[in-house]
Amino acid sequence: MSAEVERRIVAMVEEVEKDQKRLRVFSTAEQIAVALVLDRSEFFPHGGYTMLEAVERLGPDWTRAALRVQRRRE
Repeated sequence: MSAEVERRIVAMVEEVEKDQKRLRVFSTAEQIAVALVLDRSEFFPHGGYTMLEAVERLGPDWTRAALRVQRRRE
């Protein structure tokens, strides 16, 4: 499942990098994952989250997947 989640995150990040308005079509968790990968807290949905709230909302599996995606982008 992890590889599938990573592929989803990569695809969403690429979409948002091309057009930031695409962020709005994603679920809350997906928006948080994209925001964390891109290190853009202003992308957090619903008026924002703190970093820790975002990580808690995302959950451990998605957080690890987002971190792996971010590290590969560096």
